Amino acid sequence: MNEKEAKIDALIKRAAEARLEGLDFLAAFGYGVLCREYNGIGPEWVGADIRELVTRHAAIFEPAALIHDMRNYMSDGTEAAFHHANGEFLLNCLKLAKQTYPWWRPRRYAAIAAANAMFDFVEGPGGWKAWLEAHERFVNKQNKDKNQ
Repeated sequence: MNEKEAKIDALIKRAAEARLEGLDFLAAFGYGVLCREYNGIGPEWVGADIRELVTRHAAIFEPAALIHDMRNYMSDGTEAAFHHANGEFLLNCLKLAKQTYPWWRPRRYAAIAAANAMFDFVEGPGGWKAWLEAHERFVNKQNKDKNQ
């Protein structure tokens, strides 16, 4: 198992421990697809440096981001699926925040606030742009695979 696969494996284990929504959906993908599609926290268009920085500072949310990235990878371009993926992301981030920090720790409430801020981002114009771009990539990949 290479380093990227080990990272994905650890994120899946953490998602299972936290009983995150969408874990069954995640199980449909092999390591190759998961390693290729998981890019950390943030859309492609913000660039790798920004995603790396956000991922480092919001590492507790990475299991939720993995599931969310795979929802984006399978984007059907519809608003309903977009809102579902983002709502699931918020619920998963809130679960992770509450499981990571006990109720009496101020960090719990900072993590909850960060989860809500990330939800506002993915639900906003930047998230919609990423959703549509992911759908276009998915359709292009399907067409390419069909023509081979």
